[in-house]
Amino acid sequence: MLTEDQIVQIKQQIIEQIKSAFPEDKKQESIEKINLMNPEELENFLKQNQILKKNNSTPQTECIFCSIIQKQTPSYLIDENEQAIAVLEINPISNAHCLVIPKEHFSSSEKVPEKAFALAKKISKKITSKFKPKEIKIYFQNLFGHEIINVLPIYDKENLNTERKQKNPKELKELQKELLKKERKKVVKKTIKKTIHKKKKSVKPEPKIRLPQRIP
Repeated sequence: MLTEDQIVQIKQQIIEQIKSAFPEDKKQESIEKINLMNPEELENFLKQNQILKKNNSTPQTECIFCSIIQKQTPSYLIDENEQAIAVLEINPISNAHCLVIPKEHFSSSEKVPEKAFALAKKISKKITSKFKPKEIKIYFQNLFGHEIINVLPIYDKENLNTERKQKNPKELKELQKELLKKERKKVVKKTIKKTIHKKKKSVKPEPKIRLPQRIP
């Protein structure tokens, strides 16, 4: 059986694919159908579409995060390095909630490479600079056996259990654009000091005092 977290993530990714690939007149109806599916209906849907496969009678779901890395599933990329990518969470807990996904499928936070954590800290600084949250919390989370890092801005009392709010593609693109925008470096104007050459005051010789000749 799929866990509650898996169900939420799978539905999110399917809905995102519907938004990016379905004709406009069929999007809303298809999204509603996905949202109304109970766990059993969702599993049947995944099997029919070869997303969920049985192996030794244990259902194993194709890793959505690996499909994002491989660009099979659309995402809103913010930044990346050799070992991880940072994308916007499509159903965020708070504004600018991002996910840092290691490029390799690691099942333990202990195996997450240092550069993935470094990318999380880099994104954290960028969010702090642009959106001014009270703080940024970094949470490790394991979904589909893939360890990911949540970069979660805290504006009030948000945590991983806070209700999520779905953002539409237009909002996500605007947010992506803002986070991709390079900050302008403060240019320190170098004041060129003009050396004022003070003219040496010409010392005028005092007039010679002529003494009268001595009269013997």
